[in-house]
Amino acid sequence: FFLKLILLKKKILSLEKIYQVFQEKRTETTSIIGNLIHTSVSFGKYAKLVGLKIKRNIFGFEKYSMKYNHVELLKMIGAVDYERGIKTSGNRGYFLKGIGLLLNNALIRYGLDFLVKRKFIALQTPFFMKKHSLSKCSQLEDFKEQLYGLNEDEDKFLIATSEQPISVFHLDETIENQKFPLKYVGFSSCFRKESGSHGKDTSGIFRVHQFEKVEQFILCDSKFLESWIFFEEMLENVKFFYSSLDIPFKFLNIASSSLNNAASKKVDLLGFFPKSNTFRELVSCSNCTNYQSKKINIRIKSSGKNLENNFPHMLNSTLCATSRVICCILENFQTELGVVVPPILRSYTGISFIPFEI
Repeated sequence: FFLKLILLKKKILSLEKIYQVFQEKRTETTSIIGNLIHTSVSFGKYAKLVGLKIKRNIFGFEKYSMKYNHVELLKMIGAVDYERGIKTSGNRGYFLKGIGLLLNNALIRYGLDFLVKRKFIALQTPFFMKKHSLSKCSQLEDFKEQLYGLNEDEDKFLIATSEQPISVFHLDETIENQKFPLKYVGFSSCFRKESGSHGKDTSGIFRVHQFEKVEQFILCDSKFLESWIFFEEMLENVKFFYSSLDIPFKFLNIASSSLNNAASKKVDLLGFFPKSNTFRELVSCSNCTNYQSKKINIRIKSSGKNLENNFPHMLNSTLCATSRVICCILENFQTELGVVVPPILRSYTGISFIPFEI
């Protein structure tokens, strides 16, 4: 009898190991299956223009030829030290100094004030996450191309955006229905390898390994298409924010081939850079519906018996990636003698005009 019991125990342990292997394989396989794509998304490779604002509100800029790009302007106003930054931290390293730091902090504080006034709860997130938590809100390829590991075991990683820690803020929680929507404005430093962007924007601070960002994040009820109302609310917030900075912009509805697995729909805001006469990405806004909440195991507590499919919808949107917005402001507000500070930021910087040093 005891011999049979020992053999049975060994067999159970063996089956449990096999079960664990198949569980991991299932998780790995299902993780590459993306969200259902919204019917308004263009299928294929080409994004669709859905909004454009190019009118300037400040008189006089149209008379001045935009001579310099943002890389040159940052040097001319003494806002950044590239050489010492590269010596200190390597490729794409930089020091913000003087007015560069003031503009950076002004955008952070204005972004937080902007969303707190709209009833968002402010969160400053951790700068690193455990791999177990991060894997629930990131794609596997992100670990190779975007994320910095903190140790040899790579069980902790620096975050690439505050969206990641905020998405697991309610990990394994069941939330009462009346508490929705939950609106958060996240602030953090962000760290990215940018491995897939060799040769892109390597000069200046537009695309760097470390930067600050203010992020919108909403959890809402999954019923009555409510999340699409909040998706439009996020886009309106972005529209008003960049209109208040007087930056010309356009919206693009991102095509299906460029969506990540989590997003059902993504709309980007591109700011205008007059020196190169191009629009460049400043904002990404995504509705992930219940794709993330299922993986993170966030549920809605309700009176119904079936909780299996009762997962909240989760949405995220950049409000302001500060280094990119600084670049855009400098190009749009340059004059012959220096750079005009956008009126909305003057109470934060304490100055209205930045003269050229060189």
